[in-house]
Amino acid sequence: MIKKNKIYLGAVYDAMRIMGLREESFYINIKPKYTNSQIIIGEAFTTLGRRVKRTENYGKLDLIRLKIYKKKYFKNKPIVMLQANDNKVAHSGDITSQIYKNLGAVGFVTDGNVRDIDKCAEIGFPIFCNDTNPIDALDYWSLVKFQTKINIQNVEIYPGDIIYASNDGVIRVKKKDFYKFNKILNEVCKKEYDARNLLKKIKNKNDYEKYFIEFVKKKGRW
Repeated sequence: MIKKNKIYLGAVYDAMRIMGLREESFYINIKPKYTNSQIIIGEAFTTLGRRVKRTENYGKLDLIRLKIYKKKYFKNKPIVMLQANDNKVAHSGDITSQIYKNLGAVGFVTDGNVRDIDKCAEIGFPIFCNDTNPIDALDYWSLVKFQTKINIQNVEIYPGDIIYASNDGVIRVKKKDFYKFNKILNEVCKKEYDARNLLKKIKNKNDYEKYFIEFVKKKGRW
């Protein structure tokens, strides 16, 4: 089994490609708002939000957060995934980030916006979002569902799907595909580890072609 600190998003992508999947079905082009030194991996804890209609009781809708903030949902150290359905306000901030971290989440991914981003960085909670702004969601936007199917950049995400997120973006692996995927990922990481070791051993630049032709013949493209 490959160690977490040896996994990187390029290898995750390669494993998905080898499985015959097209990138638009699993790759989410959302980057972190501050650099993460390591990839984060976790099950998806899915949340869904929307704009609040003027005729609705915002206070009643907002109570859903109290249902979400329970330890039982975070025992597996998930990544919180939010389909915001809005691009005007900030859909999370440092207080929400601190709550999610305290509950056990390892990161937050949304196609919406986040505020208090500097404070989120101080907390050390990885944030992947569309943009940042200071606009409060009060009386305008609310969470409405959780642990339901969501869609971020046309990628469908179900509760329990496996999420990989790094400085290169975000990839979703379907829970039902994970066993097969993980086996391929281990093979990809091993092959690329061997290729990097080979590079370190080559002293004469004129030997590159010879060694890599031999490598590709034995192990295929790295």
